[in-house]
Amino acid sequence: MMLHAIAIDDEAPALAVIAAHAAKTPFLRLQECFTNPLDALSWLQQNPVDLIFLDVRMPDLPGTELMRLARASGALFVFVTAHAEYAVEGFELRALDYLLKPVLLPRFLEACNRALQQRQAQTGRPRSFFVKDGYNWARVEVADIRFVRSDTNLLFIHHSGGVTITRMTIAQLMGLLPPTDFLRVHKSYVVAIAAVQKIEKAQLRIGDTAIPVARTYWEEVERRLL
Repeated sequence: MMLHAIAIDDEAPALAVIAAHAAKTPFLRLQECFTNPLDALSWLQQNPVDLIFLDVRMPDLPGTELMRLARASGALFVFVTAHAEYAVEGFELRALDYLLKPVLLPRFLEACNRALQQRQAQTGRPRSFFVKDGYNWARVEVADIRFVRSDTNLLFIHHSGGVTITRMTIAQLMGLLPPTDFLRVHKSYVVAIAAVQKIEKAQLRIGDTAIPVARTYWEEVERRLL
């Protein structure tokens, strides 16, 4: 599935960063960039998109107000701004995400993956997301994940097709996974609930792999699995 997006920011250098990140995101096509929010609003009346990257503080039309006006388009909104104090208002408007400048690629990709999951859920297509795998991007199907192991700044995503290794934190990954289907059982492990085959003393069994369960997570494991 390809996401179609636009970016709106009155500062051209900020748009250049978004465009550079978008060019490295295999499932995102940035169709237009606008420095004038009124031009963007007019363009949206004839051109539907999936995702809008939007600055908050802009002359003539603040980003929060543009979102209110363009909400009927059905697009998802990601605020991109240097002003953290607008985060509460952004989430009250049900923005998908709130990125603080300067925006780094991993954080940008996290927001895009979240948008991809929402669009896939709306269309009934299988949920998936992309992660950086060496110099390439690898698609991971959520339904295929069995468990995930963290080792310093690397994640080892074990799935039915093998193992995908990427640089990401467990917290970032949990933001991409449906919470009803996955459970954190240790500071270094997340399991797919459907993949758990046996509950043993202080560990879970998935295939031939023993997954340790930390004492602080045991109560939640019992609640969710038993």
